[in-house]
Amino acid sequence: MFNKLLTGAAMRIMVLKGNMSLRHLEKASAAPFEENEKLLKKIIRANRDTEFGRAHHFDEIRCIEDFRKFVPPSTYEDYSELIGRVKNGEKNVLTGSDVLGFSRTSGSSGVPKYIPATAASLKAYVKYTWTRALALGARELKKQGKHYKPGRGVFLSPATNETLPNGMPCSNIAEIGAREYGRFYPYILTVPTRELFDMHDGDYVYNIYRFALADEDVSFIFSVFFTINVSQIAYLQKNWRMIVDDITNGTINEGVDIKPELRAELLRHIRPMPERGEYLRKQFEQGFDETIFKRIWPNLTVICSIGNASFKSAAEYVRSFSKGVPFDFSIYGASEGLVAAVAELESTDMQLLTDSCFYEFIPAGDENETVLTLDQIKAGEKYEILITTSAGLYRYRLKDVIEVKGFRNKCPMISFVRRKGQLFNVAGEKFSGEDARCCVEMFEKAHGIRFDNWLFYQDESVVPNRYAFVTENDLPVDTDAFIDEIEGYMGKCNKRYESQRKKSFIGRLTVLKQQPGTHAAWAQRCVDAGASAAQIKPVHSLDTPEKKEFFLSRITH
Repeated sequence: MFNKLLTGAAMRIMVLKGNMSLRHLEKASAAPFEENEKLLKKIIRANRDTEFGRAHHFDEIRCIEDFRKFVPPSTYEDYSELIGRVKNGEKNVLTGSDVLGFSRTSGSSGVPKYIPATAASLKAYVKYTWTRALALGARELKKQGKHYKPGRGVFLSPATNETLPNGMPCSNIAEIGAREYGRFYPYILTVPTRELFDMHDGDYVYNIYRFALADEDVSFIFSVFFTINVSQIAYLQKNWRMIVDDITNGTINEGVDIKPELRAELLRHIRPMPERGEYLRKQFEQGFDETIFKRIWPNLTVICSIGNASFKSAAEYVRSFSKGVPFDFSIYGASEGLVAAVAELESTDMQLLTDSCFYEFIPAGDENETVLTLDQIKAGEKYEILITTSAGLYRYRLKDVIEVKGFRNKCPMISFVRRKGQLFNVAGEKFSGEDARCCVEMFEKAHGIRFDNWLFYQDESVVPNRYAFVTENDLPVDTDAFIDEIEGYMGKCNKRYESQRKKSFIGRLTVLKQQPGTHAAWAQRCVDAGASAAQIKPVHSLDTPEKKEFFLSRITH
């Protein structure tokens, strides 16, 4: 009872903070450019005496034009040497603030990048992730005339509790931000200690569900990407009997891979729960239908995860188990900075966070690379985005293309479109990753299936070049019919593709089969190279030599 009282207090505080964040979003929408310009001046002022600030004349910067005059657009390669020095303990190099840790990203080829995190840069993640989602969930209940019942959450993404040789934390940005709550973990998450479950501690998925299923009052589920939910649902379908037995008996199955010291620590927090075990057994025996989540966790209020276009099919799969639970499609950003967050449940349009980064925009396809501020961009247009952060990145090219979906008052509402450069272009058709996702979704809908893993690439082994579609799935129709159908969808999604095919400037699509487990093996390769498992994104194009060599070597026919 004592823990439930503390949980109730902690969760209500989080909802309160989330409501404050939502109110700020509404207020900031009235004068977004002014707030964003104010943030830039604050960043310049705070870092004028750093090595980077002195080299780029921060003391002479009075306005945005001065900033652009002295600071050129940049990429990670422009910072790698300086970041290396910061990793070795040097201070006042890129930022005057103390670096609290490094977010390690997968990079475009699986080679990690190290992004410094400061208290100011983490503030946005703390402010606009869990608390905002919980507040939206509570608001939705209120609209329905129901009361919010505070309960802990399930954190599905794995932790990587690693440090650099100097003791500096090194993980993914979601976990570094989550560490702000560390002492409160047992009261806000279904973990028994101040640490999240670490992927290096053996079967972390078992650990997550062993404690999450034991808690009947769970109120939210959080993961970085919906693809994580998909893989873990598969684990639960396969292993629920073992987990339920352990909950019933107050044990940890001997066959589960857990470090001995962690096993001993977890057993201290476990007691037999025969009634809960029997209840869970009955629910799972009814089957994994659309009501399963609500049956095992009746108070489940919201499921929070990134659900942009790259993860749409994964999100819909999770929805097939979670009827009655609204989705919060979370945030848009990167390890380098948090860019936007949703202000409404079930919406994938996100409000630009003008108190997180300073933003600049380059119109997509503009060869002159005209740089605009947020007050100059227009609805319906696509832009490459540049950010300046409190953690020492200035005019940094995220290499993302976003679309302005509209405005909330004066603040842009945006959605992620694609990674810059992820275009297929055999004959000037510029078939984008967005087009690829569109035609795959059309085929999935037509056949009532879901492709778990797929990709396109440009096949240069024939003349004229052609597109190749590669999937790990068995195809539901014969190959020739499939090719004609998918090419029809490609033409609907990209009219120039249709035109260039008719002129025979592009060869007929070929369909290939990938060795089972190829995409999982790529993800493991990235992890082995030091990337965070929580940030491995689906591969839908072979945009690097490393990906091309890896995936093409695993085609079966």
